Amino acid sequence: MLLEGSCHCGAVRFRVESPEPYPFMYCYCSICRKTAGGGGYAINLGALTNTLEVEGEENLRVYNAKLYDLEATEGIAISEAERNFCGSCGSALWVYDPRWPDLVHPFASAVDTPL
Repeated sequence: MLLEGSCHCGAVRFRVESPEPYPFMYCYCSICRKTAGGGGYAINLGALTNTLEVEGEENLRVYNAKLYDLEATEGIAISEAERNFCGSCGSALWVYDPRWPDLVHPFASAVDTPL
């Protein structure tokens, strides 16, 4: 299934293929809730990294979240996951995690394709 999406201001547009017709996943992690959530969760979609096409790439910014560990005695770890968002309007667009290089997870809020 072809998913097309964009940020709120239109500075970034993307296309990506999903092998699933309804590729929804609810994410309740504290990072997704804070950066892209609504209703106490974010809705991520599963798609294939090698099909991602981006227009307006110069407007993309990446956030690598801090992984707070209450038991840590030194420093704060940084997540490998790259949360891509629009640098102009702040819209959350997708998450890419190099631990699962074949997958990219667009946020449902950024997808314009009727699902």
